[in-house]
Amino acid sequence: MRLLAACLAALAVAPAASAWKTLATGVQSAVIPSMIVTQAGTELVAFDSPVGGTISVSRNRAAPRVVVASDPAANRTQLIQQPNGAIQLYFPNAQGVGRLTSTDDGQTWTGPLQTQSNIAGGVMAAAVATDGTPYFAQDAGGLNVFRGLNGEASKNLSCCAEAESLAVDTSGLVQIAFFSTADPDGAFVHERIASDLSVTGPTSLKPTATTDRVPLTADHSGFTFLAWAPGKPPTGVTVVPFREGQPAGDGFYFAVVFGDQRPHMALAVDSRDRLWTIWTNGNRVSVARSRSHGEHFGAVVTTGIPATAAGISATALPGEPGSLDVVVNTGSTLIEQQLRPGLRVLVRKTTKKTVVTRWAQALDDGIPVPSASFRIAGRTIHANAQGKGKVPRGSGKVAAPGYAGASFHVR
Repeated sequence: MRLLAACLAALAVAPAASAWKTLATGVQSAVIPSMIVTQAGTELVAFDSPVGGTISVSRNRAAPRVVVASDPAANRTQLIQQPNGAIQLYFPNAQGVGRLTSTDDGQTWTGPLQTQSNIAGGVMAAAVATDGTPYFAQDAGGLNVFRGLNGEASKNLSCCAEAESLAVDTSGLVQIAFFSTADPDGAFVHERIASDLSVTGPTSLKPTATTDRVPLTADHSGFTFLAWAPGKPPTGVTVVPFREGQPAGDGFYFAVVFGDQRPHMALAVDSRDRLWTIWTNGNRVSVARSRSHGEHFGAVVTTGIPATAAGISATALPGEPGSLDVVVNTGSTLIEQQLRPGLRVLVRKTTKKTVVTRWAQALDDGIPVPSASFRIAGRTIHANAQGKGKVPRGSGKVAAPGYAGASFHVR
């Protein structure tokens, strides 16, 4: 598959505006929380503590509350919400996989009820179909996918897979992506899941290094997106769109110098189909947002973290211009911060006879930002309806409510 390189010279790399906040301490390095925004706009974060034997849930970034105690098999958890509003929390226990249910937006939980899975291992992925049917997956003893509220139907899809993700597009097509441990090159594999849970139409992306998750997500317009890091060692991050289970283009490529750092990646889509791509690079987190179904992206926003990332999770938050809540595992602590979309500044000049006029335009993935202001040469220039302002020569900064600022230069 041919990869299209992004023009990084045109991307403004800006710091995030707020600071990291501790969400939980005493976690293990393998913990990767499950995050959702409910139909009511509430953010839920679920995570495990294998040493403590607990499953905990944080609601709207408040202190986590233990919802399962004395669990000798505590491991990876998954949250989903069905169309009727019921929220399901799948987690491993001594008997296999248990399920908690909330019908009041995550305030209280009933259960646990035991599902049909008797596999001892983390619930690595989950998704819900348009008709409300849940799917979840485990990779202990092979890749196993379960369908139904309690996993009434199941099938082993592969002997040698890990780091899987599930997604269901608007047509109801169920898809899975995973890292193939059977491929000597190391491959991310995307497959379609049929009604009998068999798989068809594999797409293999390689070579790549192993990871803790192969990000896969679906939007509300029929697209599914997969993120992967091509190369061994990785040389960047690529977001590949799928339509009807088939690659719908070459993807968008972010060139990143990872060195000997293994990237952790995530994808998130908000209610307006704005797609976020997230990756780590040592002690930094970078995000970029697309308003064009992954065809192109806005500016990359990079922020530092207090330690090398051991894992990352994210969910897109509602509102305008929208934001992303990110949880990073630093190896022993979960830290959280809301990151904002970045601004790109396009600089042009026009000449009429001998008069030269210089313009700066603030853009969010190609969309003008009329609320922007440009600070340059001691002056503040407010953008017009097209996000443009007349600016003098010099170095300046652009800002807009709800966005991460960026620097620019006018010659």
